[in-house]
Amino acid sequence: AAVPDNEQQLLLYAQDFRRLLELERGQRELLNNAYRETVVALARALESKDGATGAHSERVRRYATELAQAVDPTLLEEPSLEFGFILHDIGKIAIPDAVLAKPEPLTDSERRLLETHTVLGEQMVGDAALLRGQGARVVRSHHERWDGQGYPDNLSRDEIPIGARIFSIADALDAMTSDRPYRRAGPWDEAVSEIVRQGGAQFDPYVVDAFTEREEAMRRIYYEFNVN
Repeated sequence: AAVPDNEQQLLLYAQDFRRLLELERGQRELLNNAYRETVVALARALESKDGATGAHSERVRRYATELAQAVDPTLLEEPSLEFGFILHDIGKIAIPDAVLAKPEPLTDSERRLLETHTVLGEQMVGDAALLRGQGARVVRSHHERWDGQGYPDNLSRDEIPIGARIFSIADALDAMTSDRPYRRAGPWDEAVSEIVRQGGAQFDPYVVDAFTEREEAMRRIYYEFNVN
């Protein structure tokens, strides 16, 4: 039987709509890939300004992603979180090189200047659609401490966004096991012991428990980057 004209027209509209959705999906994927490439390039450029050696942003992204999967896999459904991991120190663009790469201990005024990078970073990424939400909160709050002695807001315990609580452990792990302008890298096992010791003080004890569960997987990431 012949298809009535109105049904035929509806079918054509449905086909056109499906093609538009496929086109939009493809364009969105291209845009996301371009955005990610730009974010990664920016993070690598920032590493050279910060005096870091190696792929710090990629290591901490891998550590933090592994840890987030242990804490709550649904966190990673929000794309901004991963971008926040990569661009956590974006605010350091505004900090003088002489402070970032200084091999000696910072003065009090230099320390206060350095600590502004969290707020500056949030201001820089706050209007970026793919960093709104957890990503921007990681940028602002990754130096907060469980005991309330961190910065910039002196948040404590569950006041600290969960993404920032996760990332702070990944960042500390990489800081202790990587060369920095002011000291050489320390052994992996010592870094693990220090993170466990700081559970309930610097770090969320629940996230520390998740870290100990995933420590072997994170150690493999470390060796992937550090063994030729």
